[in-house]
Amino acid sequence: MNRIKRIISYAGFASILAAPSLSFAQEFVDLSDLIDDDEFSEDGANATAASIADPLEGVNRAIFAFNDGAYTIVVDPFTKGYTRVVPKEARKGLHNFFENLEYPVRFTSSILQFKFGRAAQETGKFLVNTTAGLGGFMDAAKEFDGLTPPKEDIGQAFGAWGVKHGFYIVLPFVGPSSLRDLVGNFGDSVVDPISEPWSQIDDDSDRTALRAVELVNELPEIIDLYNTVTDSAIDPYVAMRDGYAQLRAAKVAE
Repeated sequence: MNRIKRIISYAGFASILAAPSLSFAQEFVDLSDLIDDDEFSEDGANATAASIADPLEGVNRAIFAFNDGAYTIVVDPFTKGYTRVVPKEARKGLHNFFENLEYPVRFTSSILQFKFGRAAQETGKFLVNTTAGLGGFMDAAKEFDGLTPPKEDIGQAFGAWGVKHGFYIVLPFVGPSSLRDLVGNFGDSVVDPISEPWSQIDDDSDRTALRAVELVNELPEIIDLYNTVTDSAIDPYVAMRDGYAQLRAAKVAE
């Protein structure tokens, strides 16, 4: 159990550094949707023209293999225990709460892309969920037309400006990213209400605890969808890399 706690704590720390506001679970949800839409062939390659340079493939494959082992040996059993202890309704409430807190990231990204209508939608969604949704634990905004805009992040804004991926990166525990999106994630942290420098939480340990709770709560969905993406692929690494490139291209095009 102590080993699991150490690994989960490291994963939480890694998520703070590398992806403080981009929901890793949501990336897999969207990637799963693309697979369901038959946009991938059986070997994991996407059917449309979205690609990403991979000059670090050797290192990336090693980290991917490490992540796969960590997910299988440690995280998967942990998440099964977590889902047995924490009811689905409670997990959904926590997911809604943390998603609501990411409003400044989505708002800023919308403004940077001159999507002022979407920024207004995000503001309306945040106000409704914070009030009628009891602090964000309930997604009350889904009952209102026009208050379910697609998610935005600063990496997407860079893509909309014409900034290319740079190259593909696999991060320990965190998973797929690119040079552009990694820089964008640090940009997300600037406006994120939990992360420094504009954090509304003074204590470092409290911030880390919140991130750990968020990550642990998302782990069951992450693992289920990770398995969906990789289990049937001839080359799981290629499936994940090409899926990531297609997913980010689709988000930038939204």
